Amino acid sequence: MSEVAIDTLAKFVTSVSSVQHPAGAIERAKCAFLDTIGCMLLGTNAVAPQAAIAAAQDWGAGTAPVYGTEHSLPPPWAAMANGAAAHAYDLDDYTLQANDHASAVLVPAVLAASHQLGEDVPGMALLDAYLVGLEVIFRLGEAVNMGHYNLGWHTTSTLDSFGATAAVCRLWGLDSRAVAAALSLTTSLGSGYVSQFGTSAKPLHAGFSAKTGLVAASLGRSGATAYTGALDGDVSFRTLLVPRGKANFEGALAKLGDPWAIVEFGLGAKVYPSCGYTHRSVDCSIELHGKLGIKSADDVASASASLPDFHLAILPFGVPKDRTEALFSTAYCVALGLVTGANRIADFSDAAVQREDILALAGRVDVSTRQPRRPEINVDPQDPDTVEVVMKDGRRASASVGLWTGAPGRDLVRAQFEEKFRETASLNLDISDENLEQTLQAVLRLDEMSSLAEFNAALKGMSPVRT
Repeated sequence: MSEVAIDTLAKFVTSVSSVQHPAGAIERAKCAFLDTIGCMLLGTNAVAPQAAIAAAQDWGAGTAPVYGTEHSLPPPWAAMANGAAAHAYDLDDYTLQANDHASAVLVPAVLAASHQLGEDVPGMALLDAYLVGLEVIFRLGEAVNMGHYNLGWHTTSTLDSFGATAAVCRLWGLDSRAVAAALSLTTSLGSGYVSQFGTSAKPLHAGFSAKTGLVAASLGRSGATAYTGALDGDVSFRTLLVPRGKANFEGALAKLGDPWAIVEFGLGAKVYPSCGYTHRSVDCSIELHGKLGIKSADDVASASASLPDFHLAILPFGVPKDRTEALFSTAYCVALGLVTGANRIADFSDAAVQREDILALAGRVDVSTRQPRRPEINVDPQDPDTVEVVMKDGRRASASVGLWTGAPGRDLVRAQFEEKFRETASLNLDISDENLEQTLQAVLRLDEMSSLAEFNAALKGMSPVRT
């Protein structure tokens, strides 16, 4: 196999024209920025970003803000802390092709990298860098998944780090030699296992990837060299991190920017703060809550849920011990939906996860696996998840969901992103309605701004976090 993947990516990053971005892609990118910034502000108090801030403070002050706090750090460490915050509640967006959390990596990386350029940068440059990085993630996901993910690699670390590197290189205007070196160095920097799910390491993976983008781009810009076959050569990502014969870099990368993957596939958005593989079961449970008129956990004798086997492998927890486990517990999410008819941020606080009635019902939820009809597809709408409930009064009901709320095909509209931002951004912040709306509008007008001064001032006002 010829070693061309990195060179192909470098050519794309340096040569694609920003005027090629479809209008729909720009609109979706702005909503992704809004969504991710809201998730960052929500998550700043979580264990992972707090640990990142505490660790990085020992390494000196910097110019890049950790949003929702009064801290500023050197850009790589600010990207790490903001990325960890964005992914802390698992409420950030995703792509089905890379099976990742792209914007929780890309937005913190781009924002941190912009602080090395000053404010005399048009807002469209941030959106352009984001879309270029996202395209790289989508196409690499096409090239190596689901084989790569099913080996146990957390793609938010392994694939999204390439997107962050590409985005930073694009924003900084690096030449193809520097971009190729930076992308190759990314293969030596990005890692992460799905076995870390349910711990603070998982949101840190998003932070590590965002940081990697700045470190790799900085090294490439500074003259570091690296093997350009590191993605598809004889000893490479292809041979070491993908099952034999399952990588298709040539086919996937031939589509770079034609069409843009964000338009071809769509970018998923989350309305529930739990792992995306729980969302079909959550939709089922909420439907059954209304259909059966469930008033309390005591109304339910038992429940069962059916998921594809490789989905449940990522959801190892039954009755959770804490909020991080609850995010990856199908039983908890099903019990929550049946009893409350919802799945909300507040339901995943440390106190909420100790609710005895929900935990007792979670213990009565049987979660079983099935062989997927088309295992090459991440989440197959034609192979729905099901939840069945047996009530103590003898009634039975079931629900099936193939295409879940927020998934491509059931996309959120701008008004829903705005509503979500108002909730996530304000939950942990003492902030006026005026400042909230000012920030929201600044994000949604990024493509019109000739300077980042207004945008940065609005985000700076979104602090400090309430203690």
